Amino acid sequence: MKHVPLISVIIVNYNGKDLLKACLESIKNQTFQSLEIIVIDNSSSDGSVEFIKSAYPDVKIIPLQRNIGFGGANNAGLKEASGDYIMLLNNDTEADRECIRNLYETMEAHPEVGICASKMIVYGQGIIDSAGDGFSSNLKCYKRGEGLSSDLYAKEEYVFGACAGAALYRKKMIEEIGFFDESFFLIHEDSDLNCRAQIAGWKVLYVPNAVVHHKVRSTIGNMSDMAIYYSLRNIEYVRIKNIPLALFLRCFPEIVLSTISEFIYYGLRHKSLGVYLRSKIDVIRNLKKMLLKRKKVLALKKVDTAYLTSIMTPIWAKEFLSEKGKKLLFR
Repeated sequence: MKHVPLISVIIVNYNGKDLLKACLESIKNQTFQSLEIIVIDNSSSDGSVEFIKSAYPDVKIIPLQRNIGFGGANNAGLKEASGDYIMLLNNDTEADRECIRNLYETMEAHPEVGICASKMIVYGQGIIDSAGDGFSSNLKCYKRGEGLSSDLYAKEEYVFGACAGAALYRKKMIEEIGFFDESFFLIHEDSDLNCRAQIAGWKVLYVPNAVVHHKVRSTIGNMSDMAIYYSLRNIEYVRIKNIPLALFLRCFPEIVLSTISEFIYYGLRHKSLGVYLRSKIDVIRNLKKMLLKRKKVLALKKVDTAYLTSIMTPIWAKEFLSEKGKKLLFR
């Protein structure tokens, strides 16, 4: 009888009691059932732990004494996981019944792939949240197809990365390159992991028939100070840790343009100048630590700069300009 690898589904929760039932029920209803479900609770105060223990006694619940962030909590979940594959789901998602099966079968068919990205659709709106992640020539990850019709991006294809809100990871890859960097706390820790995977020679495949519905940023808010701070700080961490010098120099003009745009958008338009400055000051404070991590990342490098350039999106590409233009005008 053929062995069916077990998939460990890890869900990080923080005060998401009202979201958990829909998320857990969507996993219970999957057509693929060789699963274990692990919920890591980041010290919630809303009764989440008690709810899971009562309503879902077969779910492994790991209550933490303090909030250690998205990356840290997933790392805690990894220690409890016995699966050959690791499936991450946000607590504010609902997966279609065939989602995990389609991710699993795709991963099994492609041994070069370390990450499979799902098609994330904004809950109840029929528009894309993420069709895998791209990586632009200003050295920032972005959501492919964000805001476009969910009927688009119907082709299975290699992409730069996956949103960790709904993705499948090969355990073998994690054992080679590590999992999340806990110093990110939240936001862009998946961008960092995507970069490390690509640098180490692993492929990422977008699976359009693995559909997940996402109640976008139900926990931290879309433009909260917390979201802005970690977005701005952590993208610099991604660049410092992962980008080879030759690629950084090649992309330097785009980085400068991006930095100016960030300042205008966050510091001036959204009146978050204090948050903007604090994020960049903290990057400088932690520069030495990030440079030490950079040595470990680049020690695993198996691809050249030409390859990394080939899988990046120029900032003047129509797809990228359209997505950024909508964000600048309407958010």
